[in-house]
Amino acid sequence: MHARILCHAAALLVAGAAAAADAPPAGGLPDVAGPRTLGLSASIGVAANNEGLSVNPAAVGARRRYALEVGGMLDRRGAESPGQFLNASVVDAMSSSVTAGFAFTRAAKGDAVGNQLTLALVTPLVERMWIGAAGKWLDLRGPLALGREEIRAATVDAGLFWQVSDLFSLGAAGYNLVAIHQDQIAPMGFGAGMALGNDQGAQLTADWRSDLDRLGKTSNRYSVGAEVLAGRMVALRAGFMKDETLDTNWWSAGLGIAAQSGAAVDVGYRQSTTDPTARQIAASLKIYMFN
Repeated sequence: MHARILCHAAALLVAGAAAAADAPPAGGLPDVAGPRTLGLSASIGVAANNEGLSVNPAAVGARRRYALEVGGMLDRRGAESPGQFLNASVVDAMSSSVTAGFAFTRAAKGDAVGNQLTLALVTPLVERMWIGAAGKWLDLRGPLALGREEIRAATVDAGLFWQVSDLFSLGAAGYNLVAIHQDQIAPMGFGAGMALGNDQGAQLTADWRSDLDRLGKTSNRYSVGAEVLAGRMVALRAGFMKDETLDTNWWSAGLGIAAQSGAAVDVGYRQSTTDPTARQIAASLKIYMFN
């Protein structure tokens, strides 16, 4: 009897260890997202606020506004936070036909710690279509590839956004198009998305995004999301992602509250369906002016 109890206990311990080993890894710097992006899961094809600087830089030119944003994201695994990120950004889409954006991201905890600076420029290509590029400078320290303990390198993202009609939009983006040979920090990838509806009422979104490097082969992410603006003040968001890169699926939800004074607060939450202890939380404060 005692032997059977011991065997059963050992089996439980092994199963628990296996479950812990199967926890999705932390995404790190390539997966840093703002609360709207996190809540929707699918954001490449939607007109963007400042968060578009990391998702589809062209999409920040689609709305005439000046916006300042500060926030952060936690990547949680159980009681631990293997990823902690702070972000501040400003986008000027009012001063001229060329939209300019700047973002500072601080990786405070993770496989690599340090700073990322992003400078984006977006211009109209034809009516209702924008093209943009975001140059990124990385200054990071930690256990990096090729035996390096620190890296200072530049790469670039590029995007296209087409507001086909008032109720339909398309977007496409390429990420880390200049190789810096740090596949876990700046993997090359591509993505495309669409949105049906608009951000003044309700919209449905869908994304596809590929990652060419992190697994040593191409992995894909497929996402859908929905956003509803209630009373022109409260935005409710939800989404779902099938994630081959981190080998899990995610459900997500988000909430945004905007004041007529030109300020807004957003929160977003994402949780793995295969390991509920794997989750991401993001929040931001925005101050904006628009035409």
